[in-house]
Formats: sequence, structure tokens, C-alpha cells
Amino acid sequence: MQVRMGVLYRFVRRARQTKFSERRWFLYLVFGLPAFSSIAQQPSPGQPAQFDAISVTATREARTTKEVPQSISVVDEKRIGDVRMFNIKDAIQGQVPGLRIESNNNAYDAKISIRGAGLKAAFGVREINLLRDGVPILDPDSFGRLDFVDPDDVERIEVTRGPGDLYSAGTAGGTIHIISRSAFDDRHNVIRGGVGNLGSHSMHTRFGKVFGEHALAFTFSRRHTDNDWRRHNRFSSTNAGLKHGWQLGESTLLESEVTYSDVKLDLPGSLSSEQYARYRDTGKALETQDPWKNSARNSSILFINSRLEHRAGAWLFKPRIYYNQWQQFHPVTGSINDMNGWERNFGIDLEGNHTHSLFGMPGSMVVGGTWRRNWNDNNALQFAYTDVVTAGGRIVSTLSDRKGKLNSRSSFTNDLWGVYFLESLSPVDRLTVDLQMRFDQVSFDIERNEFQRYDFAAGRYAPGRGLLQVKQNYDLFAPKAAVTYRATDQINVYATVAHANQVPDSGEVQNAIEFGRSLKSSGHLNYEAGFKGRGRNWSFDLTGYHTDVSNEIISFVQNFQTLYVNAGKTNKNGFEFFGNYAFDSGVEVGASYTYTDLKFGKLTEPLTIIGPGNQRTTINVDRSGNQVPRFPEQMYFVYTTYRHPSGWHGRVETRGQSNYFIDNANTEQRGGYHFLTNLTVGYDRKHWGVMFNVQNLFDKRYAVDVSKDAAGSRTSFTPGMPRTLMGYVSYKF
Repeated sequence: MQVRMGVLYRFVRRARQTKFSERRWFLYLVFGLPAFSSIAQQPSPGQPAQFDAISVTATREARTTKEVPQSISVVDEKRIGDVRMFNIKDAIQGQVPGLRIESNNNAYDAKISIRGAGLKAAFGVREINLLRDGVPILDPDSFGRLDFVDPDDVERIEVTRGPGDLYSAGTAGGTIHIISRSAFDDRHNVIRGGVGNLGSHSMHTRFGKVFGEHALAFTFSRRHTDNDWRRHNRFSSTNAGLKHGWQLGESTLLESEVTYSDVKLDLPGSLSSEQYARYRDTGKALETQDPWKNSARNSSILFINSRLEHRAGAWLFKPRIYYNQWQQFHPVTGSINDMNGWERNFGIDLEGNHTHSLFGMPGSMVVGGTWRRNWNDNNALQFAYTDVVTAGGRIVSTLSDRKGKLNSRSSFTNDLWGVYFLESLSPVDRLTVDLQMRFDQVSFDIERNEFQRYDFAAGRYAPGRGLLQVKQNYDLFAPKAAVTYRATDQINVYATVAHANQVPDSGEVQNAIEFGRSLKSSGHLNYEAGFKGRGRNWSFDLTGYHTDVSNEIISFVQNFQTLYVNAGKTNKNGFEFFGNYAFDSGVEVGASYTYTDLKFGKLTEPLTIIGPGNQRTTINVDRSGNQVPRFPEQMYFVYTTYRHPSGWHGRVETRGQSNYFIDNANTEQRGGYHFLTNLTVGYDRKHWGVMFNVQNLFDKRYAVDVSKDAAGSRTSFTPGMPRTLMGYVSYKF
């Protein structure tokens, strides 16, 4: 003990006497922790570390990640327990190579992109499949939201990257599968509370009990933050859920749940270059360049899910039925969306897994079908802002989110039906071949009556376009072929070819039609190969890929209006690595690295030129060969964790990224940062636990997103969160 405390004393004394840069501080934290722990505790064999998690996302059957012929990451309970889990971002940020997730308000409103997919989303999640316990929490048109999810009730998160997993329908970027705790899990009954700076507090409780063949679990969570470093940036959420499990003999399991969420989220808007410079100087951003200063997204959500697992000989049947409904109040650019009732989503998924032998080769088969419908009953309403400030006829500021005149009324039905099939065979020892096919059809039936509209060019309300009707179908094919070879007992080699279509969402379809265009579904053909290694106390994943994208749906801003068009071709190339090593002393170190090269193979961008007398002329500008904007070429992530038998534990992690182009014209690069560091320290003793977490330890002032409009006249910055402190106390029972 004297040696241990002496090392710690000398470390702290030297730190106080030396003027460290942020980089040196991080190096001391990362490399000092393993050194200290090696003195604090002598290595002992103990239980070997297990790094090969079980995944069900890519293939719909349980496989270790080493056996999955696709890029996949599993964020497990250990990682989740080391972070504060104020939102899903806290668990997966940096941990998953190829994925970029950012938030400027500690809320669920995270911008997510995987290998460049999802960049065009103004809000919500696009091009990436979101699942909660096997249930899509996105609409059939690929628009998803994370306000369905209680971050405190998450067991693990599985992330596949690129097209090819068997769950995805109409999305080509990948899948984020959030798996909550089972009703039969009575090991995590807890009461936990937390407080922090920026007016933040949280509370969570879970109580589960197994009664013979039955199990019940109740969860309740509350999160709130004032986020007063920015104007109009408050967030609060309340989640409550009840789960029931029923074990019907040895071969049948039924689990059902109902959850309710009430979420209120203010959207603070973007900063101009001058406002961003003031934020860099002061650490506060109490203004926005956007006229819409009262934007928000407030939602109420009811989520119901029931799934059955039944074993019958070599078959495992897994049918699922689900229903969710939500309503929202959503002031945005030019309009206030206020649903006069509920938007609904109903779905059925019928799945069967079969273990068999084909032509003497051992194998397995997954087969199934799905159908779901998203609809409302003529209750999607848009209103004008009534409290506004004008100058020269333009709206320059809103004073409230009070509703004015009705802009439009809409109704829609969005259907998806699909079938899927996977055959896995082992023709020779050590070799597995996967052949997969999925076909889906998505249909839109939209009717919108527009009485007046916001004219982006004029900056004021103008007469509406009247009745708009859209009926459109998209056929989506997703074949895949893959091989996995067990080179050694510890290392697998895999190669895969997969294709998927990305369907446009209903808003993009309407946007294109309003401006005299039509949108095609984009096609993504992905070639991928890699190595996966799993040892007693180490693991690594090394992946390279090339993706050819045709008719990619991209967005650009013109005259303050976001427009959607199909790019002719896009080429994506990348290299991804993740590895970790666990010492017997209780220390684990890990790192990820991502290199991404995204280019427009062929793109013509319409650009409006304003001439004498305010005469507008539209020209087409060739952007072929340019880099796709707003996704960094390089990203890195490094972490160290330590767990002591006495109950002390800690984690330090840092990440960074290179600059990226901020427009299709590639006129300017911004957005890079380095050594953005988080620190967690905790102590667990019997039933009690305490934890202290610091996000952005060095209080860096950076941008989570930077973009420039097509004309180059407007640059928009979204600032990152300042240093955020949270302390937690928990009691497990």
C-alpha cells in the first residue's frame, strides 16, 4: 500500500508542478493508469477476458461477432456501465469505427452517419436502420428517431456497418440495434440518481421479479438539462415501461412490453461565422443566425411489442407483433408542425430458423416475411408563426412558437412488405458460405392540401400550391454472398458482396415533386473483406471496403431551402480498425481508427444566380470528382479502463477527427478537432455505487457540424457541448 500511494503522490505532485498541454494530460491519464495498476496489483491468472460477444443483428440468428461476415460492433454491459448513458451517443461514440454520432444538447437528437450514410438528415436519423428489441423504430420510409429509447434500460447495442444485414429494409448505411433488458433479468434492480452542471439531473429505477414461469419488470427514468450555455436548448424526457415474460414449458417463451415516453427538446439553431468565433472566445452561444428562434420537437410516444420464441425440433419460430403511436409539436423552418391526433405504426414479423444438413453439408436457414404500415388520419397540420419580426418584408425573427394561420393539412399511408432468406453452409471444415436475399416494396400514398406556404427566397408567407397528391412505389432488392474462413482457432478471414437500395423518405419525395423532380431509390453495391481475431484477453477487427452508389440521394441548401436530388454516382472507400487488450491486473486498453474516402463519381448541382433586377437564373454546376462533404477522412478513438477487486473503477477515453469539406463545391475545410476527452471514476461496494463523469474534460470549443449553402453565401456552425459534469449514486437491490 505504501508503494502504491507513493507512486500516486509523485504522479499528482508532478502534474501540479508542470504546465501540461491537453495532449500530455491525456497521455498521463492513459499510460499512467496501466503503469499504476501494475504496481497496485500483481498479475494473476483469474478468469480469462471474453471479447467475442453474441450478435443477432446481421443474420437474425445468434452468432459470435467473429463468425459474422460483416463489419459489426457490440457495445456490451461493461462499456455501458462505464459511461453516464444520458443518451445513446454516450455508449457508441468512438467505440464503433466508421460511425460518427454527435449531439450539441445532451439529448436524443443526435446526428448519426455510418460511412457517410445519414449526412443529409436535417433531423432524426436517415439511411440507417434503427431497431429496439427487433422492432423497427423507423417508419417504412426510413425515417427514424431515438426518442423511443430509454438509455437506462439498455443491455447492449449492436451496430452493423454498410448494406447486407438481414434486418434492414430500405436502408443501406447499416443498423443500430438497441436491445433492452429482459423481463427475466432481475439482476439489475436499482435506484439511481444523478446531478450535474448546466442544470442537469437524472433519476432511474428498475424493479424486476421472477414468479415461477412468469416475470415482471417495471422501469422509470427521468432526465433533464437546462443547457444554458446556449439559448433555447433545454431538454427533458420521462420514460416508463412495463414488461412481462412467460416461460411456457422448456420450448416456448413469450415476452411483451408497453412503454410510454414524453420528451421535450428545444432546437437552438445554427451559428454564423462571427457567432461561432464568439462561442470560441466565451464558451457560450446565446444567439443564432436562423430566424426560427423557437424551434423544438416535443413528442409523446406509446410503444407496444410482443415476441414469441418456440422451439419445435430443428425449427425455432420467432414471430413478433408491434404497435406504436406518437404525436408531436414541432416548430421548424417556416412552419409549426402540430399533429391533431396520433401518427401510428403497426407491424408483423414472422421468422423461422432451421438447423439442417444439405447434400451432406451442415447448415442453417433463416426465412421470414414482414409487413408494416405507418399512417395518420388527415391530422398532420402545419401552421404559420404568428409572433414574428419582419424587415423589408422578410421574417427575420420569431418571438414565440404561437400558432397562426393554417398552412397545410396532410394525410398519408406508408406501407412496407418484404420477404427474406438466408442459407448458411459449411462445404468443408473451417469454411462457411452465406447466401442471402431480401426483397421489399415500399409504397407512398400522400395527400397534402397547401393553403399557404413559406417562400424561402422571399422570406415571407405566400399563397399555397393547393392540392398535392403522391402515389409512388419502390422495389428494393438486397442480395448478399459471403464466405468466412477460420484461418486459425483465433483468427477468421471473411469476404462479402452485398447490394441494398436506399428508399427516400416521404418528406424527400414531396420536396422533389414540389420542385419538379422525382427521386429514385439509390443502389449500394458493397465489396468488403477483413480479419477478425479473438484471444483469451485480446481482440481485433480489421476491415476494408469499396462501395459503388448509384442515384445517391443528397441534399443541398439553396436560398435557405433544403433540396433533395439524386447524384449520378458516388464512390466510397474505407479502412476500419478496432482492437483491445486486457491485462490480468484489471486494465484494458483499446483503440479504433477510421479512414474514409467519399467522392462524387458524377454529380450536377443546380445553382441559382441572382442578377440585375433580382433576376434569378438557374445553372447546373459539375461537382464530379469532389469529396462528399461533412464526413471526416480520418477519425480515431483511444481508451483505457481499470477495475480493482476492491470496487474502484475508472475509464478515460479520447477521440478526434480530421477536417472535412463543408460543401459540394469543396471550397473550404473545417470541423476537425483532437483529444476530445471523457473521464469516469467510480466505486462499488455491495449494494451501493457512486460514479463521477466528466465529458469534454479539457473544455474544448469545437463544432459538431459545419456546412455551407450551394451559393457559398452562408456558413452554418453547430457548436459542441462544453465541459459537462455528472455525479451518480445508486443502490442495487
